[in-house]
Amino acid sequence: MTSAEVDSPPVLDSEVSGTIVSLRERFEAVRRSEIHRLRGRLGNLSPDQEHVVESLSRGLIEKVLQAPVAMLLNAGAANQSSLIIEMVRRVFNLHT
Repeated sequence: MTSAEVDSPPVLDSEVSGTIVSLRERFEAVRRSEIHRLRGRLGNLSPDQEHVVESLSRGLIEKVLQAPVAMLLNAGAANQSSLIIEMVRRVFNLHT
């Protein structure tokens, strides 16, 4: 094994990476939908307030996704990728 191979990150299985992309897209769609749904109640927001809402909602999504993404990334090392991928797809109703 060369030093370049040791230093390079592992290549993600296409099923794992596709599931992660689908998961992020699903959560982003929910985030945007909820912000749109609540716009009327929020009233006119200043650009700073808009930034705070966007930042807060994106931060929440990232926190929520940490565990399932980590599980997917680690599944290959444990030879459980197909089981974990199927479980995440079912739990989050992903169609990849």
